[in-house]
Amino acid sequence: MKIAISGSNGLVGSHLCDYLQAELGAEILKITRERLYGDAKSLATLLNGANVIIHLSGASILSRWTKRRKKILRESRVETTKNLCKAVALLENKPKQFICTSAAGIYNCRDQHSEESIAYSYDFLGRICIEWEQAAMEMQKLEVATTIFRLGVVLSEQGGIVQKSLPFFKLGIGGRLGSGKQMLPFIHIDDLMKAYGFVIKAKSEGIYNLVAPESINNGDFTKLMAKTVKRPAFCHVPTFILRILLGEASTVLLNGQTVLPNRLKKEGFEYKYLTLDEALRALI
Repeated sequence: MKIAISGSNGLVGSHLCDYLQAELGAEILKITRERLYGDAKSLATLLNGANVIIHLSGASILSRWTKRRKKILRESRVETTKNLCKAVALLENKPKQFICTSAAGIYNCRDQHSEESIAYSYDFLGRICIEWEQAAMEMQKLEVATTIFRLGVVLSEQGGIVQKSLPFFKLGIGGRLGSGKQMLPFIHIDDLMKAYGFVIKAKSEGIYNLVAPESINNGDFTKLMAKTVKRPAFCHVPTFILRILLGEASTVLLNGQTVLPNRLKKEGFEYKYLTLDEALRALI
């Protein structure tokens, strides 16, 4: 099996290359930035012979959103997806499956969301996710089974929220962000890897919420991080400070969604880490 992966040097991508080689014996074709943003014909040449394409590319969202930065955030997700569709359209032997990343941020912060929910958020990130998924679903017109993973916060010791916040918690200066009531849908990196393998083996298509079954908020995360490292966590970063530092991008930290992984549970996926407590103990 040949699997082409964009964003292969990122947190998820680097883990995924190793996992798919070890678990499925897959040959990995790394889609470079130059190919992904470049001419569709050149990209098609690289993709020729791939059985599966996994699209992980996307610029980091946690930075001040200038007009230029917003353009980069959108293009790295939406336009690259469109370019992959153009490239696949040129192939005589098309891949069997396309797995595109999206995010739990597509949902609003008020309701509880299974995969059937259409109660979307229409802030900047929500609109990007909607466009991103619409671009990905064009692959269906090429008769390629299309799967969309709406990711929660990925927990890993090599990057993301755990790695960034751990030094502060070890010093006893960790704390909640804003009210701490914003929901924090999460998934351990090992379970995320298993989910990719699960969907590829089953040749599944459609939308999956890639989160753990437990619903927790930022305050819960703060308490469990402090408990795990055996340090107090009395500090608090007020909402107005985050808005001063990050502007509109502060919504990434201050908004959260209640997300349910109904499809994974219904289809018999077995989590290794069902709760945040289990996930943090394994990572720290």
